[in-house]
Amino acid sequence: MIIYRFRITFDEQEDFLREVEIQPGQTFLDFHEILLSCADLEPCKKAFFYLTDLKFIKRQEISLKPIKKQLRKYNEELDEIVLETSLPLLMKDAPLKKYIEDPHQKMIYEYYGKEIFVFYIELFKILKVEGAFNFPRCVKTTGELPKKVDLPSVPVTAPPEEEPTIKPFPYTASNSLFEGIQENDSELAEIEGNLDRILTEEEQTEKPIESSTITPEFNEEEVNLEEHEHMESLEDYEDLENFEIHHRNFDGESDE
Repeated sequence: MIIYRFRITFDEQEDFLREVEIQPGQTFLDFHEILLSCADLEPCKKAFFYLTDLKFIKRQEISLKPIKKQLRKYNEELDEIVLETSLPLLMKDAPLKKYIEDPHQKMIYEYYGKEIFVFYIELFKILKVEGAFNFPRCVKTTGELPKKVDLPSVPVTAPPEEEPTIKPFPYTASNSLFEGIQENDSELAEIEGNLDRILTEEEQTEKPIESSTITPEFNEEEVNLEEHEHMESLEDYEDLENFEIHHRNFDGESDE
């Protein structure tokens, strides 16, 4: 029994290597399924094989599912470039032996699932095997594909409102006058309760006295007395001699 042995590599992971054995009569769909299994990939709806030259330049496409494509081709009759709709070759309809012509055939496999992976495939051995084996099969496995880490979703919450910052009262020399003073809540409450009464009393005491309501009484005797007392003071005499003459004529006896 003749089998093909392919080597599969992945450029983004240097230690990744798979070796797959498959019969020439099996299809590219069989090749696709063994690749999913040995690379630990989930089933996908879109995948392609591309037959390439020795430099991995794509030539022929083989698709997992029918996908209509428009290709630009030159039409000799019209002498212009036209768009043509075509369907690619399907994997299930393409046996390997019909499309593998080079003993060192190279291919590209593109996988489109939750992530996209591109593998490089090379036919490096054609073997004759005797015995009962199930093909295709993976005969060598090295390394793993990088896995995408799913970060847990964090609920978006509005940022907390910032509390207004209270700036401290700047210290000055006058602040020291209030040091040691403590507020008494009970006294403050009592003052606030009697505030209306205190303000009413202050308004009454601050009323101006009208000048027309008070008429001062004139007392002639008080005025004369003040003049007499003023005359009798020592400062009203210029010298002591005149003072003695004034009292010498007074004998000290009353006519009464």
